[in-house]
Amino acid sequence: MDDHEQREARRRANWCQTPATRIPDPDAAAALIDRVGLATLFAASPEVPNLFHAYMGDPQATTDSKWDSPAGEVYSWRWALGRREAAFYTALVRGKPTWVSWKLLPAVLRLKGAAGDAEGLYRAGQLSENAHRIAQALNAADGVLETGALRKAAGFPTGTQQRAAYLKAVEELEGYMLLAKLFSPDDDDMRHGLVRRCYPAHAAQADALTPEAAMDQLLASYLLAAVYAEPKVLARHLRLDAAALRAGLDRLVAAGRAGVDEGLFVSDER
Repeated sequence: MDDHEQREARRRANWCQTPATRIPDPDAAAALIDRVGLATLFAASPEVPNLFHAYMGDPQATTDSKWDSPAGEVYSWRWALGRREAAFYTALVRGKPTWVSWKLLPAVLRLKGAAGDAEGLYRAGQLSENAHRIAQALNAADGVLETGALRKAAGFPTGTQQRAAYLKAVEELEGYMLLAKLFSPDDDDMRHGLVRRCYPAHAAQADALTPEAAMDQLLASYLLAAVYAEPKVLARHLRLDAAALRAGLDRLVAAGRAGVDEGLFVSDER
């Protein structure tokens, strides 16, 4: 195999996308997330591993909408992983369901904006009125709120139009990593809370990081499993500043932890 084929084979093996390395169950999925740092539930980006292709052991596998299909099996893992708090669950990679390992969470929080708060973003004109109402409702709540209670407290009554507005506002809060989604052990209704209230230790660690240190942590973790990085695509799909991400990769090269080959940043660590 040439260098490109070898890199691709290493990436597929690291991401459990081969018959020999595939994952069979939620326990193995939790271990994969902890090792790679970031993983989507289903394929969202060619630059980020996902649990479905890891379960299939095949990066070309396609999903089926039936509940008794492999895709249905992996979809059920969302609750299995969430209830055991295997990782932080959010919409990160291209706005799709993403698991973030606990050890990588402070860096991601720092890079995605949770070092600020909803009030500050709202006053700066960076947060919509609808998203601000949800944040206020969660701030006033004693603990977390299930979906129905949150919609009521934030002033989103039932109805298709109001549901769409609510979901858009939730997506906005997730984009800033301000909203935490939690899985109840007793039912299938998602709970919501503010990240800083639900995970104060991780938020404090995020506050202590500089943006450069956070980027270095993220990229070092990512590149070790991904083997190589395409900076423009990775920045776009993670919704990170492209120049800052490229600078972080350059620091890995300067530290002797990565090299550059035909525009790709390649890990020097195995």
